[in-house]
Amino acid sequence: MIVRAESKLSKSDPILANIIETVAERWPTLPTENPIWGLMRIVMAQQVSTVVACRIAARALSAYPRLLSPSPSEPLDPSKFRALGLSQRRAQCCADLVSRSQEILTKIENGSTWEQALNGIKGIGPWTISVFKIMVLRDPDVLPVGDVGLERAVRNAYGIAEDVVTLSEKWRPFRSAACWYLWRTLGNQQLG
Repeated sequence: MIVRAESKLSKSDPILANIIETVAERWPTLPTENPIWGLMRIVMAQQVSTVVACRIAARALSAYPRLLSPSPSEPLDPSKFRALGLSQRRAQCCADLVSRSQEILTKIENGSTWEQALNGIKGIGPWTISVFKIMVLRDPDVLPVGDVGLERAVRNAYGIAEDVVTLSEKWRPFRSAACWYLWRTLGNQQLG
């Protein structure tokens, strides 16, 4: 029997049950995009609002449609990403992801974790990997510790400054889905 995230979360957390009830969409359980492009979108979202991140990603796709399926045979200079509005560090990270895309995917195919495959790429840290796993890979049980938006959503929904890590224990094994629903309460354009 497959347990839907919404059913489990609603039974374990009445506040989250109310949130789930008000959201028309459902947690998407399957990935829908190239993981390298998805990871680039998450890098573009580092330290900016989701509105700005979505605009930058849209500009990137408009200028370089091949990013939907990046290839090291078609590398992009970091200056191209800088022209889209990215900081030097994030532009370099995106360029590195394109140039190392095949290497990364080969490591994953050979059994490496995403953390292992992305090790050594400047600009990819725990937050980026956590949000990538939630929004792109659709891993059901990830908690992006320190995510400011999630902390704000929890504070708004629960009325007090709850410890997100402690609160999230009752969401297992669907912490990602809980985060996804909580982020929607902020009224922002979504990353995924």
